[in-house]
Amino acid sequence: MAKAKVIKCKKCGNSFEIGSKEDKETRNKEWPMTAPMPDKEGNITITLMATWKCGNCGKTIRGSAGKTKGEFKGKSKKEKIDDIIESREEFSLPEFAEELGVKQDNLEQILNVMMKKGLAKGKIEDDKFIPS
Repeated sequence: MAKAKVIKCKKCGNSFEIGSKEDKETRNKEWPMTAPMPDKEGNITITLMATWKCGNCGKTIRGSAGKTKGEFKGKSKKEKIDDIIESREEFSLPEFAEELGVKQDNLEQILNVMMKKGLAKGKIEDDKFIPS
């Protein structure tokens, strides 16, 4: 079970737990703070920051009210190429290259290598990949 986070006033020592009645009554403002770099799985940490007014002395306390992980990584370029090939639908190389953010020549080379290795079945004709 997760340990309850405690907020403590540095001036008078008054403390209360996040989620308690005192927390709800004294919380002034809150805002999200996003970590600049994702973790090794590609998830972004979002920290909810907040300010409270101490119930004893009135001093403003600032701190973290909680953290959460957000999955923002999306699919890799390889996964997108695999998905479009598995769909077995014809697609335009210039449009797909732009969507991936790569040059059309590089996409053609990738598809040619995949066809040689047997990972993709089809042919490239008139700037289109035609699955077979």
